[in-house]
Order: sequence, then C-alpha cells, then structure tokens
Amino acid sequence: MNLFQNVKYGVNCREAAERYGVSINRQGKALCPFHNDRHPSLYVADDHFYCFACGAHGDVIDFAANFFDLPLYEAAQRLAADFGVDANQPPTKEVLEKRRQKAEAPDERFEEACHKLDEAEYYLDILAFGDSYERAEVVNYLLVDGRLDKLKEKINGRDAA
Repeated sequence: MNLFQNVKYGVNCREAAERYGVSINRQGKALCPFHNDRHPSLYVADDHFYCFACGAHGDVIDFAANFFDLPLYEAAQRLAADFGVDANQPPTKEVLEKRRQKAEAPDERFEEACHKLDEAEYYLDILAFGDSYERAEVVNYLLVDGRLDKLKEKINGRDAA
C-alpha cells in the first residue's frame, strides 16, 4: 500500500475535521471552514465531506489539503504524522477488522430514524383512516407540550442537536 491508501485506512474524514477544530453535530453537519459560512452547509461523513454552499468535496486527504492549503502529498504526510499512521507499513489486521466491523455495524442514527418513521406512519394512518375519535386523540397528543411545534422546527432545520 502507498501513503495515500494507508492514510485513508488509518484516518477517517470526521476524525480529521474534528481534530482540526471543526465542530460537527450529530447529523454530520458543520460550518464550512473553506468559506465564510454562517449556517452549517458542510456534511462530514467517515469517508467523505461535501459543502452544499461552496461545493468543496472529497476524502480525508482532500479535506486536509483544502484546510491547510497544501498539495495532496503533503496533506497525506501531515495526516500520517498527526494521526500516527506509518506511511510505509500497511494497516494491521486489527485495523482492517475494526474498519470492517464499523462499516457493517448498523448506524444508531439510521435505527433511530426507522423507529421515528414507523411512529410517524402510525399517526398518519390514524389521521387519514381513523374515526373521528382516533383522529382527535392524535391531534391532542401532537399539541401537548408543543410536540407539533418541535416537529415543525426539526423539519425546517432549526434543530440545534
């Protein structure tokens, strides 16, 4: 393996962005460091990043190259040094196994979204096909404690979490 492959196996994009001072929320969104960003427009995943405002995108090496204004090779060297990746040694079996397990593990956010989707479909079914009593119960439930307002805020992207 070469330097680029070793760095990509040893460092993920999210880790690098956070190490270099980018604050990423639970949904993977952050203020883009590549332009004057006021609203989170940068999406950072483990294997890539993409800014919906300025169009910056790529893998962990591209991120470091853009962040430090370095050529790709120097960015890869910087990442290797900062994260203790040996540029001349291929990743160990343990590192490869850890990456495989992480890739195959279900994402908790995905599981949470599936449960919320089931709940939303349940309420929508009642609102669409339930009798008047059931519909009134669902509406009352959604109005209690501002649940409907919180849902609107999340849909409109105002959720701070």
